[in-house]
Amino acid sequence: MKQSWFIGIAFVGALLCTFLFSLDKSSAKVAIDNDSVFETSVIQQDIIANTDEAKSHRVVYHKDKRIGVLTNEEELNELMDHTYNEKYKTDFPNSKLGLGEDVYVKDELNYFDYENKDQEIAKYIYDNDLFSVEAFKVEFSNGEAIFVKNEEDYKKAQEEFVLNFIDQQTYEKLKNGEALPELGENEYGSRIVDAGFKESVSISRGLAPVSKIAKTSDEVLKILSYGYDGETKTYISKEFDTVQGIAWLHGISVNHLLSLNKDVLVGENQLIKVGTVLNVTPINSPIHFEVVAESQVEETVYPNETLIVYDDTLREGTEVIDTKQQLGRANARYRETIVNGKNTGEGKKISSIVTKQPVQEVKRVGTKVYPHIGSGHFRWPVEVPSITCGWLCYSGHTANDVQNRYDFWGKVYASDRGTIAESGYTGINGYYVVIDHNNGYTTYYGHLARPGIYPVGTVVQQGEVIGDIGMTGFATGPHVHFEIRYHGQRLDPSTIVGR
Repeated sequence: MKQSWFIGIAFVGALLCTFLFSLDKSSAKVAIDNDSVFETSVIQQDIIANTDEAKSHRVVYHKDKRIGVLTNEEELNELMDHTYNEKYKTDFPNSKLGLGEDVYVKDELNYFDYENKDQEIAKYIYDNDLFSVEAFKVEFSNGEAIFVKNEEDYKKAQEEFVLNFIDQQTYEKLKNGEALPELGENEYGSRIVDAGFKESVSISRGLAPVSKIAKTSDEVLKILSYGYDGETKTYISKEFDTVQGIAWLHGISVNHLLSLNKDVLVGENQLIKVGTVLNVTPINSPIHFEVVAESQVEETVYPNETLIVYDDTLREGTEVIDTKQQLGRANARYRETIVNGKNTGEGKKISSIVTKQPVQEVKRVGTKVYPHIGSGHFRWPVEVPSITCGWLCYSGHTANDVQNRYDFWGKVYASDRGTIAESGYTGINGYYVVIDHNNGYTTYYGHLARPGIYPVGTVVQQGEVIGDIGMTGFATGPHVHFEIRYHGQRLDPSTIVGR
């Protein structure tokens, strides 16, 4: 009796172990199946059998969409061979086909067998043209890459891209390792010291959608100039437009504007017919062509501050100039870096030779002279001045926009001595300062980086720092909006400064 009871207990225990083992296996199956079996697929496939062991399946995805489970990848390989011969072989000979850049095959585990829908999966890929073609992959060391049909097209386009920034003769000399001509001692202008791409290039074979493969040198050049998503930007010229003004308004260099519009623009000083459609697309390239240039310019050498000799024999406010101020001259050389046609502002003076010594002004004044009265002689409000938008460079622009060519965010200086008459902010000219020179002249300095240094009423001397170059208000780049007014009438600063 006891033996029967013991056997019964053992039998129940065995059944319980079997049940728990089965439950554990079922749980494991559910854990593996949850992410793949019950996911909705584009191609509906029935489960035709359960399996005791987990099996790996090749599942095709398009982006984040599950297409279906492959039974045999050979169907897909045959499809790609067939499609290549049918649709792509003529345009891309000696190449091959692969899946599109958003199509991938993923291994997934589950406990089921699926019905064979390889043909339907292949048809879906064919109908949606989800293929990539083997082409030349041009990779740059900065991580960017483009695809081209022919390697020679890339080389030709690369040369044309370079000629946006240097002339043909310079390019040939650089290519052949020849020395570039030097500037003479008294020769003004620029010369290229060195030039080349900042990135290294490697070319290999790779798969890409047909839409991303440049098939001609013109298509390659467009990608090199504006990237894959670049859109051409145009401008219709208006009355009083100038080449300089249009370039300034669109934040591109004059040289780049001329290069983009060789068919209608021949020089920066030409007159532009109203209604002319111009390409003003800025460079947005996956690579960077760097030009190191050396420039020699004639700079003004300013004399020391006026030497004032007080003379108590002269009545109050009387001034007598014994020695007139004379500005000096110097030949200054700068080295600058230009990337894809844009000055980086990384200029450095490498030499300066004075060719004419300045003469300090000597003035005798009465003992009660008011030093806030201006000299009537003006200097530019920035060092190394470059006029980026001159008098009437666009309609209504009665000023000079002046940039420090080698220090875009440098200091702003008082053009002549006087009294701070205004210091404020407007939506157009941003932070600004007005100096009253107490002799009928006033000067205006706009787009400062921050409020002027001195409050209204402060007397400042010629060349004294009054603020920093900025681009507050409406400005496409850092500069000073500089005006000279005489009894309220605006005058062209470029005709007055340095006189």
